[in-house]
Amino acid sequence: MVCGQFISMDNKLTELKDNDLEQYAQGISKKEVIDIFLAYDIHFIRYFGSDLFYVEMLDGEPLVPVHPGSSYPPGIEGLFDLMARERINMLKYVDEKMMKSCFPVDGTIL
Repeated sequence: MVCGQFISMDNKLTELKDNDLEQYAQGISKKEVIDIFLAYDIHFIRYFGSDLFYVEMLDGEPLVPVHPGSSYPPGIEGLFDLMARERINMLKYVDEKMMKSCFPVDGTIL
């Protein structure tokens, strides 16, 4: 289902479905993704490529590791891995729905 009111860098956000995650080798469900978002009060995660991520909390503040040079909690790191492997450029939890947008892929280069 495409939700036209949610726009992400010219990509429409669509609802994340459990079957979107079936091929992911690490095995994660949509409920687990939502649980991670709720546990850390995450509003959205944006992936810019090349291991560059931005995590915004519900209060609009960025979520950053506690110590410089340290990593995020394992659940969030797992979402980073999911996003990189599945070409997801944004995950956003809104109105009790997990939304995603994907990097556009030019089929002529595949």
